[in-house]
Amino acid sequence: MLCDPGDHFRGRYEVERKYRVADLEPIRFRVLSMGAVAFTLGNRETDIFLDQSDGRLRSNGQQQVMRLMQPSGRVLWICKGPGPDRCVAMDLDGPEKALEMLAALGFERTGELVKSRDIYFLDDFHITFDRLDGVGVFVEVAVMTDDADSLPQWADRVEALSDRIGLDPLQIEHRSYHAMTNGSVLPN
Repeated sequence: MLCDPGDHFRGRYEVERKYRVADLEPIRFRVLSMGAVAFTLGNRETDIFLDQSDGRLRSNGQQQVMRLMQPSGRVLWICKGPGPDRCVAMDLDGPEKALEMLAALGFERTGELVKSRDIYFLDDFHITFDRLDGVGVFVEVAVMTDDADSLPQWADRVEALSDRIGLDPLQIEHRSYHAMTNGSVLPN
């Protein structure tokens, strides 16, 4: 079991499964009964999506996201793709200078979404409980790694844990939240 919460978000790859659910509470109960530890509860996350004016990131299966989290105060710069598992993130002191620098490099805002999120840690995994107004309620089970060769094994472990906490494979949501809110297909 990892002791440092930061270890859960270190790596260049994220194996994640997202499930659309009707009710978070039965799943939360199972996760807590398995020994999960709360990392952040009641966060409101605003994701600002960025791309070049020609949409080259989107067409290459990539995303640039600035994530602002309150009340935790964290700010993340997240790069996803190419491909569904590639994900690199770093903490920032604040979003203003980073957004200004990205704008100077030709990046434009292509969308924004807000979600309510609780994050729990269970062994190597992070489990998120998300609510997006007008979109739905979701549970994500994920793990990060630097080892590209281990991705198939991690995918099996993520799916096994998802099954143990009562998530139905028929409930898997393959679209990103951005795609669900803007109609475009982007990596999760």
